[in-house]
Parts: sequence; C-alpha cells; structure tokens
Amino acid sequence: MRIFLLFFLASIGFTPSTFAADQLMVPEKSAWIRATPPGSTTSAMYLTLMNHGDKDIKLVAASSKISDRLELHTHRSEDGVMKMRQVNSITVPAEGIAELIPHGNHVMIFDIAQPLKAGETISVELTFDNDSTLQMDVPVHKQQPDSANSDSATIDHSSHGEHKDKKAKKTHNH
Repeated sequence: MRIFLLFFLASIGFTPSTFAADQLMVPEKSAWIRATPPGSTTSAMYLTLMNHGDKDIKLVAASSKISDRLELHTHRSEDGVMKMRQVNSITVPAEGIAELIPHGNHVMIFDIAQPLKAGETISVELTFDNDSTLQMDVPVHKQQPDSANSDSATIDHSSHGEHKDKKAKKTHNH
C-alpha cells in the first residue's frame, strides 16, 4: 500500500514532503490558512495528512506563535443542522489519508492579534499521539487554492469566537 500512495502522489502532481517519524506525508501545497477579513480574529487551517505506516496516528494538537488558541474542529449534523464542534483528535488511518477541509475537519485559529494577509507564511506545529511533531510553514490564501469558484471558498469563520475559551492541549516531547 505504501508504494501505491507514492505512485498516487506522483500521478496527481504532488511532490510529497515527509514529516513526523517518517510515517506522515503532507502533499506539497495542500496546507493553507484562510486570510482574515478586516476586524476578524479567527481563521482556519486546512491540509492533507497521509499515513503510510501500518498503524493509525491521531493529530492531537496544533500550535503557532500567531495565537495561543488553536483547536481541532469538525462539522457534525445535530437535529438536521450542520454544526461545528471541537474534537480531541483527528485520526489519520493506517495507509490512509485524513483531509482537513472546509466544511469538514480543520484547525481553528482564535484570538489572532494581527490580520492574516494572503501571501504571508505562518509557522505551525502539529502534535500527534505517537509523540511526534510536525513543523511546517503554511501559506495564507484568501480562498482555497485552485478552487476559486468553490462554495467552500466563502466560509466565514468569524462567528467561532462564541466557542468555549478552552486552549488546545499542547504536548511536546522532543
């Protein structure tokens, strides 16, 4: 299966970068952070995580110098209404993919002091349940790259400030 994933990446034009104990890969250009509109202090980060190992790995936290409050989130249907909720982890299945996308799993960024502008790059650290971490520089875009006409490019995350004031769990075992 590992070879299949590498061929799959090559066939769709991605050059994989390897992170987190040689098991996780983030396809080049899959990670991005949404630029903030004027007055907004909330954004979201999206990316694709590929696990070419034989055990599930869980993303358990994210951190960045731009905010002390990054949380893992998902969308769930409650009484027929889609609602965003914080989750403790996001599983990257063995020999599989976890996509953090608009209207799905993603990393919320709260209490941003300075506006995030398209073209900037933000340093982010992801922490996994196997005590590995992934440091990456993530570009800021106004909308999802390569999908200017996508409905997901118009999500407004400014109402997320209503969530509980709970900081993401940060675990760093270097």
